[in-house]
Amino acid sequence: MLRHLRKYRNSVLSAQATLLLLALSFAPTGCSDSKPSAPAPSTAPSAVVPSAAQPRSLITGTTGTVTAQATRPEEVYTYRAAGRRDPFAPIISKQEKKAAQGDRPPLERYNLSEFKLSGIVWGGFGYNAMIEGPDGKGYFIRVGTIIGPNAGVVKRITSSSIVIEEKHKNLAGETERKEIVVELRKKQEGKL
Repeated sequence: MLRHLRKYRNSVLSAQATLLLLALSFAPTGCSDSKPSAPAPSTAPSAVVPSAAQPRSLITGTTGTVTAQATRPEEVYTYRAAGRRDPFAPIISKQEKKAAQGDRPPLERYNLSEFKLSGIVWGGFGYNAMIEGPDGKGYFIRVGTIIGPNAGVVKRITSSSIVIEEKHKNLAGETERKEIVVELRKKQEGKL
């Protein structure tokens, strides 16, 4: 056990010594105010060997003097939220969880384009319309009836059409209204 501790201590000491040597090799070598004298030119060509006293440029890999760059104070960026939407809010806001198809009334299960206006009845209570759903069943509707998966509301029933208004939100979060007109089907030619 003692032998293992000595090996561990020796390896730790050798690692510390290696780190110390590396730190000393990268440490600045001292500064003086006097400029070094230029070496006398030699007549024999010699290879340029970078010395440890000259720092190497990390960008170009050449030796030379390091110049201090003028530093200017950094500009601090501040976010001004006035007039901007929340960057962390979802673009399309999720509405309440829609009920399962089986839980909705039949008029709210199908798209408006799937309904056919079969007839309009008027009397003492005003106009009522009969529409045929894609399931082949007929439904009577009046002003104020909710129809379609987007909760469209019947706004007007005339002698030849019904007007349905749907509300939805655009990307900016504003509510837009859309009116859909469903015309009464004319008697088709060729069918008896």
